[in-house]
Amino acid sequence: MCDDLTNDHLEVGHPARPAAAAALLTSAAGAAAFTLFAYLTTQVRVVRAGSPWQDDPYDAVVTFTMFFVPLLATLGGARALLCRRDRPLPRYRVEQVLRAALVCTLLVAATLATDWAAVAVRADRASSDGGTPWLIASLLPLTGMTAESLLLHRRAIQRLPEPVCGAEDSGGDWLDDLAPLANLLAGPRSRRGRALGALIGRSAVLGFVRLHFAPLAAAAALAAGLLVATGLASGEGWPGLPLFTVETAVFAGGTFAFVMISNSALRFAASPPASKTRRAARIATTAGALALPASLALRDTVWQLLGFGDQVDSIGQWAAVSLACALLTGTLTFGVATTATRK
Repeated sequence: MCDDLTNDHLEVGHPARPAAAAALLTSAAGAAAFTLFAYLTTQVRVVRAGSPWQDDPYDAVVTFTMFFVPLLATLGGARALLCRRDRPLPRYRVEQVLRAALVCTLLVAATLATDWAAVAVRADRASSDGGTPWLIASLLPLTGMTAESLLLHRRAIQRLPEPVCGAEDSGGDWLDDLAPLANLLAGPRSRRGRALGALIGRSAVLGFVRLHFAPLAAAAALAAGLLVATGLASGEGWPGLPLFTVETAVFAGGTFAFVMISNSALRFAASPPASKTRRAARIATTAGALALPASLALRDTVWQLLGFGDQVDSIGQWAAVSLACALLTGTLTFGVATTATRK
């Protein structure tokens, strides 16, 4: 049976609201602590020198999560500003902000699990120094905070009411909150803020973004890949065009896959229904893009399984492994997705 229509909003005093607030605050604190930890252990050479997780495949994980966690936490924090204590809250907004915070926490948890795995197998043991025990010890409070955050998220989600009939598909997306967020940030007395909010609400730009989300995500991912590769080149010296190209492609692929998967889980932009073939192509492209950073992390293992040697020792081999894995993954995924949609 359907719940009554009041379940589409969380009224003031609803028991899910303090639970959601606790989960969001703990997740934000964990994201901030993780970002600082990730920066120190990857960018400060003195600290990184004794890190058990300084090399691939462990380093490949934090290379991406140290960017995605603060980005997603910032976006979620901005949207959470619309959740006012003295006003009813749309259920979909609370649920979507909670999901974003949960994804942040899961990314942190995945990185910590990778770091603990490096400790367990004694990776880079020859590089251990006096700071290594302190690095390992610093994982403990982060792990505890992450575990607490996961428990709080579970409690908050359990206390959310069931959606009303049809609300599962009719709820808004993140783009819907741009206009009220612009009004809020500009202030209630700001004419420019009200004008901007009205312009966003009437603009066809949001519809264009929803309709062309995948190509726009690809363009943004490519720009991010170029920025990261350029930053690495400026900090470590020009690596040469082949390596610069591969670094750009790998980070762009990982970013595109993250954006597309996050959009499916978090509903950044509610895209209109697509044909079965287009949907299968989108899934396959996402899987192929995700295979680029995965093949980077596991390049030596893949090379060994192919019987070509112990490790990848040239940029040409690295590019070949990454491209082959991406194409194979995308092709297989497209075949599976097409078969599944036909059934």
